[in-house]
Amino acid sequence: MYSELLSGLCADVDPLPLPVSRDELVVILLQCRRRTDGQGSDGEHIMSEDLALELDHDRMLLRLCTALGIETAPARFGNPLVERERLENRLREVGVDFRTLDDNRRISAA
Repeated sequence: MYSELLSGLCADVDPLPLPVSRDELVVILLQCRRRTDGQGSDGEHIMSEDLALELDHDRMLLRLCTALGIETAPARFGNPLVERERLENRLREVGVDFRTLDDNRRISAA
């Protein structure tokens, strides 16, 4: 079900053009991750809002991976946690390590 929702979201034309540069996509994805990581902190989130944040994050993750030549597709998100981990591992292999970026530390990019 999740992969179908993500597929539909990715099939829609973005209302605003998104950047295609790696750096800009990484920044947008980090912003999405921070919103997602903060979900539920006030106890007032609605499940649909949480789902929307996750879908937005995964859409940007797909966009970044595609821009970097990492093979992926919304259909692979049948188990979102497994696919996110796979993609984050692939991103680390090409020099994008969110564990380091989330801590505001610098690493050399490949």
